[in-house]
This record gives sequence, structure tokens and C-alpha cells, in this order.
Amino acid sequence: MKKLYKINKKTIIIMIIIIGFIFIFFDKIFIEKKQNFSFFTEKETINSTLINHNPCAVLYISIFYFTSISMGTLFFLSIQNISKSGWSVILHPIMEEISSFIPYGCFLIFIILLLNTIDIVHIFHWMNSDLYNPTSLKYDKIIANKRLFLNIPFFLGRSIIYVLGCSFFYAKIKKISRKLYISHSLNDYNNLYFKSVIFVIFFSFISIFMIWDWVMSLNPHWFSTLLSWYVLSSFIITGISTITIITIFLHKKGYFPLFNKSHLHDLSKYLFSSSLLWTYLWFSQFFLYWYGNIPEEITYFIKREQTYNFIHYWMLIPNFIIPFLGLISSKRKSNYKTVFFISLILLIGHYIDIYNLIAPDVNDGLHFCIFEIIGSLLIIGGFFIYILFSNFNKRKFCSSEGNPFFRESKNYKYPYM
Repeated sequence: MKKLYKINKKTIIIMIIIIGFIFIFFDKIFIEKKQNFSFFTEKETINSTLINHNPCAVLYISIFYFTSISMGTLFFLSIQNISKSGWSVILHPIMEEISSFIPYGCFLIFIILLLNTIDIVHIFHWMNSDLYNPTSLKYDKIIANKRLFLNIPFFLGRSIIYVLGCSFFYAKIKKISRKLYISHSLNDYNNLYFKSVIFVIFFSFISIFMIWDWVMSLNPHWFSTLLSWYVLSSFIITGISTITIITIFLHKKGYFPLFNKSHLHDLSKYLFSSSLLWTYLWFSQFFLYWYGNIPEEITYFIKREQTYNFIHYWMLIPNFIIPFLGLISSKRKSNYKTVFFISLILLIGHYIDIYNLIAPDVNDGLHFCIFEIIGSLLIIGGFFIYILFSNFNKRKFCSSEGNPFFRESKNYKYPYM
């Protein structure tokens, strides 16, 4: 496969990451200057703003977001292997490379968790030891009753399982796939099938606890039996959206000639159906809590309405209405520009969703700063793109010819186009 970018393009990506660091600390510098030179703002108001200013929390959101893209992609790839879907085989190398951020993203998340445990970063409120001390003024009976599950050693132990488990399955599936593409061996294909089955079972189970730990425990007073499935559906949508965008980009650049409108049509159907699944879970969670009207449950939605001006409802526009109206037509599902644009909208919409899930529960609601958001996306997104295209450049081929369904995928034609 030809090089996707030269040295100067690598330099551009590095510059993007550096600009991201400048952006993420711009607001902090601005507020500190305001604190030093303003004579018209009360000190308490400024201090309150500084408390809600947490660059590490915004970085955590971006790391979680891009890691979820890679995890959703690997999960989708494994489902394709298990179902023996012939149409998607030519896309498997792209899915494998998008998944390559998993070890890096999981490692960065674990570093932030460790920094929380030693009281350097303050994101997870329940890690404050005073909350468990009955003699402390900060004692919280509800959190103390959850100590059997929410304790630092057990929490870190579970996180190690998530990090090592996902990284292990990514490495194994990618290694077997590369071997299969060269060997054309049925034994290698059966091995790939078996590993994919095990990963889907493993991830379906641990993703529940992962989302409890990395998202829901940010607000230990609230819980939802639907949240894990809700976030998992977001993993899948962002994964498929990224697959679609990268594939169209490579196809337009001439690196992926086997990709055609029939493959695009099937990707679009997955985008359409997964966005409907996400909307169903969004509505189910909201409706149950709204109908029950239990104070400790509906505070989750009230807090988000008050903090970010009903963003919880506005994000239905990019995550449901636009993909629904844009992809309901079979003709639009095979339009490169339309599908590319909707995939991009879905990525933006689901970043808003992830931000809405995490930010309101950090320090009683993060101070909304567009500079921090853009900066964190440039830093982690630049790193994500660098890893992705570096792996493509190292790859001597971008073909899955060894897969027994390769010919079916190469000649695939959607019958109703």
C-alpha cells in the first residue's frame, strides 16, 4: 500500500497536537489574568469558575471518546467475523487499523484513574476518603454503603482487566487476520472466528462494568440499568461512522478501489439502524425516569437541563433526526457526499453525548469552555489520526485476499440498487 502521508503531513499532525495544548490552557490563563486584574468581579465568583475549570476532565472525555470509537470498531469487526458477512471483508483491514488506538487510549484512561487515586486529578468524587469516615463532615452514607464495589483497589483491578483484556483481543485478532491474509489457511480463519466469538462475549460482559466504572461512578448517587447499553450503542455508531469516513477518504484518494456504492449502501444501513437503536435506548431511559418521577433519579436530567441549557434534548438533532431523514432513502445511502456528511454529524453528535454524560458530574458541572473542548479534541484526535495512519503506512498491504469470503466482497452488488 502506498504511503498515506509523507513526513510533512506527520509534522502537520504534530503541530495540530501542539495547538491543542495551547487551546486547552488558554482559558485557564485568561481566567487567572482576570482574577489578577479585574476590580469589578467578586473573588468568590472567580474562584467558583476556577473550581469548575478542569482541563484533565475535558481530556478524559476526549480520551474516552476516541477509545470508544476504536472499541466500537473492533466490536463491529468481530460481529462481521462471527456472522460470516461476505460484503464487509474488504473493509476488515480498515477496521483493524481504526481499532489500533485501543491500547493507547486504555493506557491513557488508566493513567488518569491512577492520578485520581493519588489525589493529583479530581474527577471521581467518590475517591475522597472523607466520604467514608463517619466522623467527617463530608461523610456520605449513600457512597459509604457502596464501598464494597466503589473502593480504589477493586476499581483499579477491574480497570486493569478492561485495559489488558481489550488490548489483548485487539492484538490477537489483528495478528490472526494478518496471518490469514498471507496464508489463505482455513485453520487461521477458524481461529479468527473463534477469537471473535470470545471477544464479543468478553466485551458484552465487561463493557457493562466498564461504563459503570468509567462513566456512571462519576455520580455515585445515581444509577441506571440502561446506561451501559445506551453507551455501548454510541460505541457502535461512532465506530461505524469512523469506518465510513476513513473508507470514503481512502477511496477518493485512490487507495481503496475495491470499495463501491454497494458497500457504502450497507454501511449506511448500519448507520441508520444503529442510530435508531441509540434513540430507542435514549427514549427508554428518559421515559422511565420521567414517568417514575423519583427525585434521586430525575436529578440526573434536571442537572443537565440547568447546566447546559437542555443539551440533552438538542443532541437528538445530530444523533437521530439528521441521520433518520438523511438515510431513510435508499438512493441517499449510496451517495458518497451525503453519507460522509452524516457520518461526520454523528461523530460530532456523539461527542456531545459523551460530554453530556461526563461533564455535569465533575466538580458539580464543568465550566463550559470551547477552547478546552477544541484543544482536547486536537490533542487526542491528532494522536488518534497519527496512530491510525502510521499503522497504515507500516502495512505492506491493505487487502484481505486470504479471507474465504474475499471474492464475494470484491464482487458484491446490492441487488436492489
